[in-house]
Amino acid sequence: MRLTKHGFTVVELLVATAIAGVAAALMTATIVRQQRFYSAAGEVLDVRSQMRDAADILASDIRAASVAMFGLPVMTDTAVEMLTAIATSVACVAPTGAAIGLPPSRLVTGNTLTSILAQPDTGDLALIYAIPSGSPDSATWEAARVASFTSSSLSVACPPSTGFTSSGDSFSGATGYQLTLAAAPSAGVRRGAPIHFLRRARYSLYRSSDGEWYLGYRRCAVAPPFACASIQPVSGPYRPYRASAAAGISFRYFDVNGGELTSSLESVNVARIDIVLRGESSHAIALTGDTRRAWRDSVVVSVSPRNRKR
Repeated sequence: MRLTKHGFTVVELLVATAIAGVAAALMTATIVRQQRFYSAAGEVLDVRSQMRDAADILASDIRAASVAMFGLPVMTDTAVEMLTAIATSVACVAPTGAAIGLPPSRLVTGNTLTSILAQPDTGDLALIYAIPSGSPDSATWEAARVASFTSSSLSVACPPSTGFTSSGDSFSGATGYQLTLAAAPSAGVRRGAPIHFLRRARYSLYRSSDGEWYLGYRRCAVAPPFACASIQPVSGPYRPYRASAAAGISFRYFDVNGGELTSSLESVNVARIDIVLRGESSHAIALTGDTRRAWRDSVVVSVSPRNRKR
């Protein structure tokens, strides 16, 4: 009786190995393509997210800028400087010298009389509504530099007797604020006077130490010599600045009639600012198998300051 041996021949093993190798290579190529696609998609989403964040920040600060009174200290094609609102409140009582008491941020009734986006300090301005005695039609906004802004007990800053708070606020442990100005306001500042706090801020396109271009923020002093702090990145990267080409961030300024303004001497007449953001990915990418290159996108935003000339 003949015995039959079962197994694979060398040729069969070589063919199977070749097929397995081809399959593995195809799977690896597919995985690599997917990884590259997801990486590229992540870069695209990051660019769009950065531009969206920048558009939101710029629009918010420009809308709150006090353009009619202070104009725009800097208004170039790649930089804008403004005095923008960071907090609002009301005077609980008439000023005592240079000190004014303010109500808490939130009352037990749920009402808000003090709203703070960023706490005012010595580098900010207070705009206070003043009504000269017997002349309500000649009311004006007085500007004074903030000397200090601190939390204070309700009994001192805004007691229930003022009518702006209640005994419930005292029982809840709420605290008010004590505002001290660099100089005493006029006698026209009375109980209930609205107060706006302004901060001088500059946004600009700048080149960082990593060679990329970003939207940067600087806080500037409201009193001479108007020095600005070191620049801080807000979002980016953006397309670089080139004098002969469209920059990564550009600003254009228009008056109420749509006429374009180019000089800061005309800045009090600014009624609209058009912003163009041109984002660019940090690395060369290819979403659909095309040549790898930096991916670009853009956003256009038009913003009108609330406190502009009408």
